[in-house]
Amino acid sequence: MSPGIVEKFNPRKTSALTSQRDLVRGNRRGRYVPIHEITLEEVRKNAIQFGLATDLLYQVSAGKEASIFLAMWKKHPIILKAFRYWTSAQSRKKKGYFAPTQMEALAAKEFDILSLCYKAGVHVPTPIGRVGNYVTMRFIGDAMDTAPQLRDAEVVDPERVLDQILDDYLLMYSKAHYVHGDLSKYNILWWRGRPWIIDVPQACRVDAWADMKQVESLLYRDIRNVLSYFKKYGVRRDADYILEQFISEYTPHNLRNYRESVGSSYWRVR
Repeated sequence: MSPGIVEKFNPRKTSALTSQRDLVRGNRRGRYVPIHEITLEEVRKNAIQFGLATDLLYQVSAGKEASIFLAMWKKHPIILKAFRYWTSAQSRKKKGYFAPTQMEALAAKEFDILSLCYKAGVHVPTPIGRVGNYVTMRFIGDAMDTAPQLRDAEVVDPERVLDQILDDYLLMYSKAHYVHGDLSKYNILWWRGRPWIIDVPQACRVDAWADMKQVESLLYRDIRNVLSYFKKYGVRRDADYILEQFISEYTPHNLRNYRESVGSSYWRVR
């Protein structure tokens, strides 16, 4: 059997996670694992067994692909994100199976992007560990209370906060070389008087092989999503101008003339 994501990224953790995957798969073979609802006890057992946490307290939230848990590392609260081999009841109606290697790849991608963003100076949860489809990261919040999403926060100085978000996003784009792809009031936390960017596994890499038309489209959508939140505070900015600032700050050298091939019609339609 060829080595998978776990073997490549966590050579010492192969046995426990492979056994878990085989247990869920049962007698079935192939890439897919049948769905069943993820449980707190199951995640707790795996997190402790894989050395990611010393305890698991409760589930904070659940998305289409992953569930977020408040965990403990000795006396310190941390976040454990479990990318499901399984899926939620809502998604079950749409698709019956998830590939384990897909979920493990998403976990590895999130850990790597968080690491790059952290090193670039972006305010993101500091990544701690990763095994298979599990990622642990810094807990953003006070005591055991998780920080609220930006949509639920009371922002006193919206101009300054918007600048902080755009400055962080510019670092993510120009230094870590990623476009978030889903940045909005739902994927920004508010803690200790400033915003924190979260949830990056869908981010798009910006490198010499990037599709800059897609990069600009994602950037533009993210910028507009953020700006739309601040309209309720009476803050208005020009999304096109901000996009130009991002692009002028960083474009892969071999793609600097890409707009000539895109054509002017793209800019009018967008």
